[in-house]
Amino acid sequence: MADRRMTTGESSKNDARMTGRAGIGLACLLSAALVSACASTPKPPEAGARQAIEAAVRRYVTASNEGDAKALADLYADDAVLLPPDHEPVRGREAIGAYWSQGTDEGLEVTTLAVEVDGDLGYLVGRYNLPATEEEPADSGKYVMCLKRQRDGSWKLTADIWNQSGEGDEDDDARAPEPSVI
Repeated sequence: MADRRMTTGESSKNDARMTGRAGIGLACLLSAALVSACASTPKPPEAGARQAIEAAVRRYVTASNEGDAKALADLYADDAVLLPPDHEPVRGREAIGAYWSQGTDEGLEVTTLAVEVDGDLGYLVGRYNLPATEEEPADSGKYVMCLKRQRDGSWKLTADIWNQSGEGDEDDDARAPEPSVI
């Protein structure tokens, strides 16, 4: 067997390869740590955003109770979608205004179960109640409203869906977060 010894040149090539591999490994490790540190972590919602979203919902309730279809439509973004029960999606502020011009119900009350805000997006989850009228029985159910902060700083609805309660829905409320009435 031949005695193979590394010459000085071979040794420094090997050292360079090892150092290069270690450098690459260290660079990968540092990159992963940097990406992890910069990853979007949930921030607590800014108080102003939450208040603005809740104010938009109060305007929604007021406009609905007053039968003001234009004021309701103004709360929606240009590309919003309305998802009424037993109805095809209604797309766009103009079409949503036309939908609401067919009528709204007086006496709408909403209870917000959750509000979440992340940057320029927010949503509400809650329950609604409508009293009985001469034409219709009382109605109650659940809703989700998604909102987006506009360039002017206002919050507009981008998606709005609700559905009537079924039996047992009240039991679900017992497990829900503490509601806030708007």
